[in-house]
Amino acid sequence: MRNFILVMTAAALAGCSSSSFSTWRLPSRGGDTTPVSKPIEALPAEKPAEKPAPAPVATPAPTPAAPAPAAATPVVASTPGPIPLTDLSPAKPPAAAPKPAAAPTPEPEMVTAPDPVVNAPPKPAQPGRPVMAYVNGEPVYMDQLNQLLITGYGMSVAQQLVANELVRQEAQRKGLAVTDAEVEAEHQRTMDAMFSTVSEPNQRQRLLEQLLKRNNVSQDQWNLTMRRNTLLAKLADNQVQVTEEETKEEFDRQYERKVKVQHIQTATLADAQKVLKDLADGAEFTALVNKYSIGPTADKAGLLEPFGSKDTGTPPALRQVAMGMKKVGEVSDPIQVGTAFHILKLLAIIEPENIKYENVQARLAADVRKRKAVALQQDILQILVRGGKLQYVDPILKSQADQGR
Repeated sequence: MRNFILVMTAAALAGCSSSSFSTWRLPSRGGDTTPVSKPIEALPAEKPAEKPAPAPVATPAPTPAAPAPAAATPVVASTPGPIPLTDLSPAKPPAAAPKPAAAPTPEPEMVTAPDPVVNAPPKPAQPGRPVMAYVNGEPVYMDQLNQLLITGYGMSVAQQLVANELVRQEAQRKGLAVTDAEVEAEHQRTMDAMFSTVSEPNQRQRLLEQLLKRNNVSQDQWNLTMRRNTLLAKLADNQVQVTEEETKEEFDRQYERKVKVQHIQTATLADAQKVLKDLADGAEFTALVNKYSIGPTADKAGLLEPFGSKDTGTPPALRQVAMGMKKVGEVSDPIQVGTAFHILKLLAIIEPENIKYENVQARLAADVRKRKAVALQQDILQILVRGGKLQYVDPILKSQADQGR
């Protein structure tokens, strides 16, 4: 894949969403007002029988019937009277008092959002301090935002801007300039190298957007990088020389026996062994690429460009294992390259074509020239960075530069 210089940066702020809280309270616990037993009612007191009225002397008359006794009247505590009958059955033990309920756990005090300030006039801003936003009428200043962004992400962006300016000055010194069409062509060449297995333009653009988002790089930063690389290509073009020996080596490299493999890269041997276990359990290799691979081919289903034993773009350990695989579908054991571990699956064996060197010599020379130009572009940029006089004025960037960040 064509190498290109891209200084990554990140400037993402995590937004915090507020939640509204509602308060609640426990229901009041009233005492039990039901009595344990009914009180015993007092019996009515005996009322003395009334004497019959004396018969009239003058005229005898039948003796009148005695009047019915008066209705019973309950005894009032303040009025003396006969003692009521007492229940002589064995006394029942008093009912056990109910256990007091456990005190409820006090609820933490809930914080409620203050009532919004409606139509509050903004507080006057401090002179000379641009305002980012007003919050309930209070100003939040741009320098507060800038300080956080520069402290967290400023150096990586600043280095990219410095590199762009160094290349622009060198191109201007040599009378070189680029057009928008040339920048777009560089963009397309880079897309071809990065997403060679995807031909649909919209899908390629979506893959690029995902890649930029994952690395916290904006589309504007990408566009600046493409313009810088276009200038670097022009600076390098006049310095590249291709020899006959290099062209013949390229012929051997391109037209030798090659293999096409799928690839999973993991950070640890344990993860690589998990991949092999999942494969043994019937998992699909492509699904495991998406699940485990951390390498640059993860976005391309783990596909590597076909390579042979002389392809210097592939690490020697991978070349040696891949070229020794004989059966399509074969999966390698974990291969350590640096601190990472790799697993290969053989997809195809490409036998060399019967091509004459003379028929492809010009194209091979162009391929060698392009590859050497890419390497030279990186060298030119490093020379410009080392030779440029750089002085940071911003105190935060100056401090970070002094600390070697």
